[in-house]
Amino acid sequence: MSTENEEEILDEEITYSELLEMNLDKFLEELTALADNLPFQLMMLSIKHKNLIEKLEKISLKTEDVDDKGKEITKYQVTSEKADEFTKIHKLLRKTDIAEKILPRNYVVSIISQYDAFLGELVKVLYEVNPNILRASEKIINAEEIFSYESIEDLKNHMIDKEVESILREEHLEQLKVLERRISKVTGRDFTLTTDLPILPYFIELTQRRNLFVHTNGQINRQYLDAKTKWKFESECTGKLNEELKAENDYCKKAFEVLFEISVKLTHVLWRKMLPDDRDKADMHLNQIIYDLLLDNKYTLGIIISDFATDVIKKFSSEQIRKFIIINKAIAYKMLNNEKKCKLIIEKEDWSIGNEFKLAKAILEDNFVEAQKIMIKIGADDELINKFAYKNWPLFKRFRKKEEFRVTYKEIFNEDFLLEEIQDKPIVKKESKAETNVEQASVEENIIVE
Repeated sequence: MSTENEEEILDEEITYSELLEMNLDKFLEELTALADNLPFQLMMLSIKHKNLIEKLEKISLKTEDVDDKGKEITKYQVTSEKADEFTKIHKLLRKTDIAEKILPRNYVVSIISQYDAFLGELVKVLYEVNPNILRASEKIINAEEIFSYESIEDLKNHMIDKEVESILREEHLEQLKVLERRISKVTGRDFTLTTDLPILPYFIELTQRRNLFVHTNGQINRQYLDAKTKWKFESECTGKLNEELKAENDYCKKAFEVLFEISVKLTHVLWRKMLPDDRDKADMHLNQIIYDLLLDNKYTLGIIISDFATDVIKKFSSEQIRKFIIINKAIAYKMLNNEKKCKLIIEKEDWSIGNEFKLAKAILEDNFVEAQKIMIKIGADDELINKFAYKNWPLFKRFRKKEEFRVTYKEIFNEDFLLEEIQDKPIVKKESKAETNVEQASVEENIIVE
């Protein structure tokens, strides 16, 4: 059991870079957890909906019809003995439909809430790294309030908390603008977080839609329309006030990608700006994020983060880490079957600096004979290309299934290559009302009791 003094020492050993890393990792984990669980929640509703329809069909006579507008509807006729049971099923169907509508909305609200918590912690770390950013806020604190604290440290923590609270009350775009102004003032140089950021209009739309879900039950207001005109973001709205927005499956997927991208870019730009001497740690962490995206089969997002690294950050702590990021980008294109783009990336680089890169080049070019030779040359004791790498690095995902790989692996390690292949789970599509042969409105309006 640790003593209090030992806990204080442990806390002091955590660096600012580690705080930035932990804050981002925590948010990405929360974001991914919410995104991964939403389909299962909707799937359970789908199963419940289907079971209710089956029960309904057992107690009623189903007939197809067309309404006055030419729309196909389904009618259910029940005897008087089954009327009460029919009513109960009908109510449950309505509740299921309501839940199906609300759950994706709540998902959008939840991920924005987690983003707000992430941003608050990020700002706190920045103020710890450079307290001058806090002074740049120009907020006034009166003498009475100063003397109410036992130490300067307590006062500083109070001011940081108040400043973070103040920033989080702003609109989400303004939050970023505030940070830009603070850092520009402290450094004496223009600093931007929002210029040349293609994802920004999507981010603004997402935060605006979240506000609608919270305050207007999803109905469009003037503020949303003004933002749409200014930022020209994509939206299914027709431009009418009080039109109701939803959170369809594709939208929820895009919302995940938007917050993932903007949180990574925000953290890593600020990390390198405020802690330039820790670039090696930042580079390793950014490459790990890309690597994890490949493991999760999120190849498009992996390309986006890789492009950010190579085209925006550009400067790296070592040539080796830069090449690993480029290799991971090429892998993402390869897994998306974009052979042309993968080839262009490979051809632009010199891969002669290490056997690990020579091996990667050979595999990405489907030159498996050359890959075998390099594997043997690398051997069994390499620090980078070892058993763990062969089993986990997405570079080997397809190569592992080739006979050339298995034969060479056994020659190197004197054992068969064993890997539990986890098949991707099929996407369970919720049956539409048309597919389940039920039109909710017709169920409500066409109760015929004989």
